Amino acid sequence: MKPEEWEKLLLSATERVRGRVAPLSRKGGRGRTVGQGASGDRTIYADKAAEDVILKALSRAEVRVLSEEAGLVGGKGTATLAIVDPLDGSSNFERGIPFYCTSVAIAEGDSLDSVAVGVVRDLVTGDVYSAVRGRGARKNGREIGTSRETELSKAVVGIDLSRGGRGNAERLAPLVGAVKRQIHLGANALELCYMAEGRSDAFVDVRGRIRITDLAAAYLIAAEAGAVITGTDGRKLDATFDLSHRLSFVASANENLHKQILEVVGEPRGGGAQRG
Repeated sequence: MKPEEWEKLLLSATERVRGRVAPLSRKGGRGRTVGQGASGDRTIYADKAAEDVILKALSRAEVRVLSEEAGLVGGKGTATLAIVDPLDGSSNFERGIPFYCTSVAIAEGDSLDSVAVGVVRDLVTGDVYSAVRGRGARKNGREIGTSRETELSKAVVGIDLSRGGRGNAERLAPLVGAVKRQIHLGANALELCYMAEGRSDAFVDVRGRIRITDLAAAYLIAAEAGAVITGTDGRKLDATFDLSHRLSFVASANENLHKQILEVVGEPRGGGAQRG
C-alpha cells in the first residue's frame, strides 16, 4: 500500500476505536482488568476493545502488528510493520480524566527512523493528528507546526515525572524551576502532538521508561511539524521495535530551545545508548 492509503486506513480505524471506547468511558468499571499485555502492564477492558478494532482493520492488509497488548502478530513474510498503542493514557481513562488517545504508526523497517506514516487520535475530542514522512504534519487535515518560542524562561514544557524515582526528580528539578510552566497530562503520544501544533514548547521524558509503541506515531508527527527530537545526549533518537526496550528523549519546538533544555538535563555524548 502507498503511504497515503495507509494514512486513510489508519484515520478510519482510529475513528472506529473512538466509537468503541466512548460508551465504555461512561460506564462503571472503567478499570476492569482482563489480563496482562505483552508489554508487562495489566490490560483493562478498554485497552483490549480498542486493540480488537485496530487488529480487525489491519487484518485485511499485508502487515505485521506490534501492539502493546498482543505483542507481535500476523503478517509473516512482509517487512511492513504497524506499531500500535490502542489506548495511551489508560490511567486517565480509568479515573475519568478526559485525556487519552490511540496511536498507530506504519514502518517499512525495524527501527524508529523507518516510520513512514503516523496517526494519533484524541479519543475524547475526536481530533486527529497525522503525518506521512516528508509531507508535513496535520491536525484534522490542516497543516500544523511547532511554536517559535526560543526562551526557556517563557516556555511551557511537558515533563514526565511519573514513577521516575527521587534521582529523576532531582535531575529534573532545575528544569521545572527554569520554565514558565511545567505540565504533564498523562498520555505521552497526545502530549507530543500538542507540542507539534504549538500548544506546548517541549516535552521531556528522561525516566528510561517509555515504550516504542507510545512514541512511534507521535515521533513522526512531531518531527514533520518541525520538532527537534533526540536522546538525552543530544544524539539522534532511534530504537528497534521491541517491547522490552525503554527510552528517554527530549523533544523541543526548535534548535535554540532544545539546546537550552539539554544544558539543564542532558548528559555527555556516549552517556547512554538511545537505540534499543
